[in-house]
Amino acid sequence: MFFFAVKRGTPTPVELQKLGLKIAEKWKQLGRRLGVSNERLSEIDHAHAQLSEKGYAMLEVWRQSKGSAATYQALCDALQDEIVLRRDLAETFCYIKGNYFPQYNMWV
Repeated sequence: MFFFAVKRGTPTPVELQKLGLKIAEKWKQLGRRLGVSNERLSEIDHAHAQLSEKGYAMLEVWRQSKGSAATYQALCDALQDEIVLRRDLAETFCYIKGNYFPQYNMWV
């Protein structure tokens, strides 16, 4: 049987950089769902020209401000929010994919 499970822990800077490339025009909506203030979003908007850099900068602000609370689960929830609507990115960046065998407590 094929299952999806959210990864544990926090995303790496490399993962956030890749996500920044993909989130594009939804970077502000995602930032708001992650709890980044409108003031910080405005600063990021003015500091960076490319959407991918805005997205990555916002994700780094989130990661640094939330620390250990900047989890895959929080990111997954924000990506799937009805305003952001990027379940595809949640699946790509936040989920473990594979076959899970509960009797062995093992993913393959």
